[in-house]
Amino acid sequence: MIGRRHEDTRTKPPPLGDIVMRQFSAMWFFPLWLASLACGVGLLSFAGLPWLSTIFFPLGYIAVLCALLTTIHVWHDWLNPLSLIIFVGFVRFTIPGIWIWFTEADMRISDVPIFRIMGLGSEQWMHGHMLALLGLLGVTIGWLMLGHTDESRVFQMYKRSRPYLSGGVAYSAVVGVFLGLVSLVIFVKSNVSITEAVDSGVFRATQVQQGTGKYFYLSFMLISSSVILTDYFFSRKHAWWLSLAPVTVAMVAFFVLGGRMRSLTSMTAGLLVLRAWRSNAKLSPAAILGLVSIIVLLSMFFFVGGVYRGGAGLAGVSQILSLAAILEYSQQAVLIEYGQLQALAGAAAMDPGVLRGSTFLELLWPLTKLFDFGGKSAGVFIVQELVGLGDRKWGFHATLIGDAYLNFGLIGVIVVTIIFAMILKIIYMGFRERAIGNALYALALVYSLRMFFESIEKYGEALAILAFAYVIFYIGEIFSRMARGKASP
Repeated sequence: MIGRRHEDTRTKPPPLGDIVMRQFSAMWFFPLWLASLACGVGLLSFAGLPWLSTIFFPLGYIAVLCALLTTIHVWHDWLNPLSLIIFVGFVRFTIPGIWIWFTEADMRISDVPIFRIMGLGSEQWMHGHMLALLGLLGVTIGWLMLGHTDESRVFQMYKRSRPYLSGGVAYSAVVGVFLGLVSLVIFVKSNVSITEAVDSGVFRATQVQQGTGKYFYLSFMLISSSVILTDYFFSRKHAWWLSLAPVTVAMVAFFVLGGRMRSLTSMTAGLLVLRAWRSNAKLSPAAILGLVSIIVLLSMFFFVGGVYRGGAGLAGVSQILSLAAILEYSQQAVLIEYGQLQALAGAAAMDPGVLRGSTFLELLWPLTKLFDFGGKSAGVFIVQELVGLGDRKWGFHATLIGDAYLNFGLIGVIVVTIIFAMILKIIYMGFRERAIGNALYALALVYSLRMFFESIEKYGEALAILAFAYVIFYIGEIFSRMARGKASP
């Protein structure tokens, strides 16, 4: 009929969440069931049936691998959060566990002075390995539990709130980089001579003066701003080496403090931003070569960082050219540098739940800083009980798994890691639904990994970093509105 409006019979493509829901409906059940079964076997084995460990370890790792392959297949993203946790967990937990298990354990442990002082037997090391695998299984279960729901609908109403990388955001990020650098310089200078700190690398052992902590927290603005500026450069299609320049500056600046993981935070987030802008990137031979190169460079960074902060300073960095020094370092690096099993073995030697949840008071930050009621650090507690603090307070990275075990017991390990994975999955869904920008997602993911492999105590730092990022975006939008208002007739 003339004048009749023809209805558009074309169907709109379903949202990403609906696609994922349908794909997962036929795939999520088996890996979730397998991980739950392995988790149950692990709990029984840890609780008093050690003979089940011969079943638990192969079953647990098969379940984790099955969940990993399913996740990569569904999301077409081999750098998703679950993949990163499992890969890093394999390096930090599994390799040291296998190394000790299939070698002469007592001789291998006695080779490391700190292990001799801790006095842990093979049973504690095995229980530490079991705790690690239970934690990875908890993360797997939490991740898969959300896989069959359409949680992506949560972000539908917030799609328009995704941070826009306007010119004003770039200007505010540049200001943030400058203010962060100034704050870092003031913090270092307030505690030790800058020349001495840079040349000797001893800042890590310096007693921080009271009242200078505020400059330390303000220096986190450098991390947030550098990642946002890198995101902006990539959005404008600048060369990768230029785009990564801001996070490189942040990495070098924080290297002076001696903390290698904090120094790597900005660079790692910058690389995740690079990956996000290359949405069609596949696991090609070039990508594999790039990944191998990053792993090699990361290993060298840990070696150089260890020498630098160990007292040798800049003069010791030349050891990177010494084959003998590299070989000596590599003999113990598997256990004490890349490996993290000693913290969980130490936690397994303690009574479960002994800290009664005090470590997780960190979730009340910044109130814990304002009113000085912070809880007991699990890492410091392990050192205090097994090594002795001596003149300087220090601790292991207890990991989120060790924190949960010493605060809530064995069941707490499962519950805490499940909740952690569910929150991380929601953040990932927000990123995939474009409700969360690349820079914010990269920062959130990096600090989630740091909280998992270091401690829940990193929560305060993560909150400060994300708050600075939000403020930078907010101020940048104000700048852009003002510029548009002046340009309009």
